[in-house]
Amino acid sequence: MSRPNRVAGQRAEASVATISPLRRWLNRTLLGLGLALVGAGLFQGGASLSAQQVERLTVLGDVRHIDAEAIQARLAPRVAEGFLAADLTDLRHELESLPWVYSVNTRRRWPAEIQVTLVEQRPMAQWGELGYLNHEGQFFPASRDPLYDDLPVLSGPQGAEVSLMRRYQMLAGLFEPTGLTIDKLSLDALGQVAVQFDSGLSLLLGAREISQRVARFRRLWEEALPAQAVAKVDLRYEYGAAVTFSDAGLAMRTAQNKGEG
Repeated sequence: MSRPNRVAGQRAEASVATISPLRRWLNRTLLGLGLALVGAGLFQGGASLSAQQVERLTVLGDVRHIDAEAIQARLAPRVAEGFLAADLTDLRHELESLPWVYSVNTRRRWPAEIQVTLVEQRPMAQWGELGYLNHEGQFFPASRDPLYDDLPVLSGPQGAEVSLMRRYQMLAGLFEPTGLTIDKLSLDALGQVAVQFDSGLSLLLGAREISQRVARFRRLWEEALPAQAVAKVDLRYEYGAAVTFSDAGLAMRTAQNKGEG
């Protein structure tokens, strides 16, 4: 009686062994078809998103010298290929090359908006007649704006912008106790520094020992030089200074000398 049972068990095992490879093949086929369908869906979805047109181009930022409508018109051809196809890095570089633009941030906002945020340049000094220096001493070309006419005028060789801005900040602090305000600061090809104050007084500081020469001028100014009478002080000497008086100063000194005589 046990023999038929063994035969039946052997047949069942053979049946299972025959079916298992078929089932595995079917499972793999179904899995492959499923992945293919998912891939096709993703491809179609990606193609659909790539073809999605930009419905809104938004320009943000607290700006007064940048025309938002002009920016939108400038960028419109660059986003015409679609929402995902638009190159945001290219947009940023395009705008950062414009006058008065300090920095740009670009991002996509689903489903069809590209947002551009602008930070405007903050001028701290005029650079000759060519443009301005920002808070980092970087030059940017721009037409004159009467709003910034009171900013100091700095001038020097190309490439000296940052160093001259730092020197201006240092000198402004040194001259603050005198009550004199720097109107112009220049650096010539030999590295010599010249200052003109808003009172009209000019100061020649040379190329070396600037801090020591400023200290020497401050002593002269506080102890000996009459206010509003001096036109120029040349400190390009090892110890002393050459003083040029204004016409009013010369007249005043002549009258004093006659009175003393």
